[in-house]
Amino acid sequence: MKKPEDSQENLEKCQCKNCFLYTNCNKEKEEHLFCARKKSECPMDPKKMCICGTCKVFAENNLDGGYFCINSIAEEE
Repeated sequence: MKKPEDSQENLEKCQCKNCFLYTNCNKEKEEHLFCARKKSECPMDPKKMCICGTCKVFAENNLDGGYFCINSIAEEE
């Protein structure tokens, strides 16, 4: 799996800010588009439901898995 492009176009499609895991900490640090950037520096609750699978960026880039805010995306070489 390859990371999506960290672009304005993908940022506009990003649903991270609507996710149940997204917190005030993420908002303050302006963190989002985790699948293209990096996992969060904020504490995240893995018991909350992930919505990565409903995101256009996820679908358009054939991503697999989720919780990219908690786990860095595992890129294939």
